[in-house]
Amino acid sequence: MGKHVLIIGAGPAGVSAALTLRMRNIDATILHSGKTALGKAHRVDNYPGMPRVSGEEMESAFRSQCEEAGVVYRTGLARMIQKTRRGFMVLAGEEILNADAVLLCTGIGRLSLINGEEALVGRGVSYCATCDGMLYRGGKVAVIAQDASFHEDAAFLSGICSVDYYLERKHEPPQNVTVCEGKIVKLAAQEDGKVLLSTDRGENAYDCVFILRPAVALSQLLPSLELNDNAIRTDERMRTNVEGVFAAGDVTGAPYQIARAVGQGNTAALSIASYFADKEKE
Repeated sequence: MGKHVLIIGAGPAGVSAALTLRMRNIDATILHSGKTALGKAHRVDNYPGMPRVSGEEMESAFRSQCEEAGVVYRTGLARMIQKTRRGFMVLAGEEILNADAVLLCTGIGRLSLINGEEALVGRGVSYCATCDGMLYRGGKVAVIAQDASFHEDAAFLSGICSVDYYLERKHEPPQNVTVCEGKIVKLAAQEDGKVLLSTDRGENAYDCVFILRPAVALSQLLPSLELNDNAIRTDERMRTNVEGVFAAGDVTGAPYQIARAVGQGNTAALSIASYFADKEKE
């Protein structure tokens, strides 16, 4: 068995785990989709050895130490995790990444789902234009986008489908799409297989609704993952109910403290090392 860990999240838990994994000669890649909650902190006063430091300064120090240790950083949004015979396949942005184990350090979930969205995933609701767009070639689809970073996805879809574009948050819409006004209220399945999208201004039916956000709900990232009030359920060794998947930091629930996240990241790394050792004995 290989020894490569994909860590999803670049906060304190992920950094701590990555450093410990490298000390155990285990390859670690940190996948992140942008600035972390730590990086936005104005000042941190309660982390030992780093008094009166900004979150951005702390994050920079963490990254420098990781890169010196051989940790690889990659930018991209983790959209889906799928267990395979040999490990895991992770859809990151438009790329497929492979790993022998996965550590989830995604922080506090702040995602607000549309009424009816979760029940329709894979049944007319998609989070990936590249993955599923060709399935609806020549059809009529809706794109619900949170910001302008998804213009490329919308452009791809508009080249093969008729696209109605909804702004989940206010931003400049792309060209070659029909911009629809109104606040989205709910999504519902129709008997003919289409998805009915309702707003406070009316309803429209689509072959598929593509929801494009810079975050993915845990229940969609790995549907078999056990949650407890939107936090990932783990044991004392930071193992989830899915073999080979671990979690650490704020994503496991309160209290939300840097020191706790660092400790959990270290524990998760040691647990992953034991997981690999046990696999080698099989």
